[in-house]
Amino acid sequence: MSESFDFDVSDGVYPPAADTYLLLDTITIKPTDSVLDVGCGAGLATLVAASRALRVVSIDVSLPAVRNTSENLRKNGLGHNVAVVQSDLFIGLSNAAKFSMIMFNPPYLPEDDMNTEMDHALVGGKDGSELTQRFVNEASSHLIEDGVLYVIVSTLEDIDSIIRTFNENNFQVEQVNETPMFFEKIQVLKGIFKGHTGPVK
Repeated sequence: MSESFDFDVSDGVYPPAADTYLLLDTITIKPTDSVLDVGCGAGLATLVAASRALRVVSIDVSLPAVRNTSENLRKNGLGHNVAVVQSDLFIGLSNAAKFSMIMFNPPYLPEDDMNTEMDHALVGGKDGSELTQRFVNEASSHLIEDGVLYVIVSTLEDIDSIIRTFNENNFQVEQVNETPMFFEKIQVLKGIFKGHTGPVK
């Protein structure tokens, strides 16, 4: 990531971390792209997309995150081509909304006995992979053919189940980047959507 921004993180919002920067170092955004940033958090990926892409939609289930992203866009004069929406994954989007690129740094930790106020940004389900599987299942309805999906995964979760979900939804998928952490590896999966094979649900 080459850009630098005037950037604040609000209380209760997931701050940019190693997984965020791994994703941003991996993605390719063209000036003609329409980009969806899922789980925008404080909005760093949205700011990067807004500075490069034709248009951007940024969503998060957390209202504080949506407000934080909107404020960071305003501070950097980058809101002209961006819509920021509170949404649980794709629920808040029109069925007709299509993108050439979708990116997501999801909650990917498995559930444990430690509950915190940041679990919505950290825990991806019992095995860690459930939210990402739901995301991949739903994303194909919002990608153009040959559109690209980038998602962060962790070796602490069931990555094989996520790759199967990509395959079931007619994505060509590969691991394109990774970085070691203390007890895990964080990886970026890239999926290229090859089109619907039957009636769209």
